[in-house]
Amino acid sequence: MVLPSPEFTIYSIAYGSSLALLCLGLTLTYMTAKVPNFAHGTLAILGSAITLILIDRVYYQFKGEPLYYSIYIVAPLVAFLIVGLTALIQYLLILKPLAKRGVGVIGLMIATLAFDVILVNMLTMALYLAPSAYFGKLIGQSLKGFDAGISILGVVTTFSRIVMPFVAVALAITLHLFLTRTKFGIAMRASIENPSLARTLGIDVDKVYMVSWFLAGGLAGVSGSFLSFIIESVKPAAGSLVIVSIFAGSILGGLGSIYGALIGGFLVGFMEPMTTITLQNTLTALLGKAVIITQYQRLFSLLVVIVVLLLAPQGLTGLNYRGIIGRARRVGGVG
Repeated sequence: MVLPSPEFTIYSIAYGSSLALLCLGLTLTYMTAKVPNFAHGTLAILGSAITLILIDRVYYQFKGEPLYYSIYIVAPLVAFLIVGLTALIQYLLILKPLAKRGVGVIGLMIATLAFDVILVNMLTMALYLAPSAYFGKLIGQSLKGFDAGISILGVVTTFSRIVMPFVAVALAITLHLFLTRTKFGIAMRASIENPSLARTLGIDVDKVYMVSWFLAGGLAGVSGSFLSFIIESVKPAAGSLVIVSIFAGSILGGLGSIYGALIGGFLVGFMEPMTTITLQNTLTALLGKAVIITQYQRLFSLLVVIVVLLLAPQGLTGLNYRGIIGRARRVGGVG
């Protein structure tokens, strides 16, 4: 069968939902610090590691019992708080002081890379040295076998893959209401769009930026918590792979648009595995032997980055849809 199976389609939807949250967080940090955070992928893996430790130290003994299902609530909440604080520390101790000293975008980008290297090494040492109750060792463990199974209309999948899209939609709606219906949310939008004018109006822009980085890190933690049930193994270095897809989704949606980040992140996250597995199945059918190319799936994300930067540098939200439709009609001889 060339087309992906229903089970793989559900996986792709879940992965797209998690990537949408990661792109949303990256866009929030970019709109405040005006620099891409290269450590954002590792922040997500930190959320995965937190989930791994919780399962090992608390939930392993409840496998298959009702209490075990609370992991899908407890782990994302704990990851949201810890990873959110980590992102806030990155902003307060590194990016904010450097920006005040007049360090340019290139210098700030290098600073995020340095923080990423530090975080990867600290997380690696922690997983190596942390005492394990059941796994023997924490580094490189896979949680696929500890995800609760579920069957829907004859399609067998896992509980996390069903929950993840609903979590992403709920968080997106909550953030939308926060930004449009609360005074602090409106102040946040004003501070991001025009910080000088916001300061003139008496808005504490620094506080707004702090909240933005905390929320961005928290969203990465939630996404990483659910990703821990999808990725092959929890390894800190995996963040360097995830960041490729995050940048692709954010650039596709437009780095200056929160809602564009959600759309771009989901599209890249959904199409990346779907395109790869469809091409793999097609090559297998044509060649008559098994062809495995899933390890190259992030080539799709790189292609998205190249195409978008060439054809629509401002992403989906910057496209002139009326102009595109008008040109299409003229080419087709309509209207």
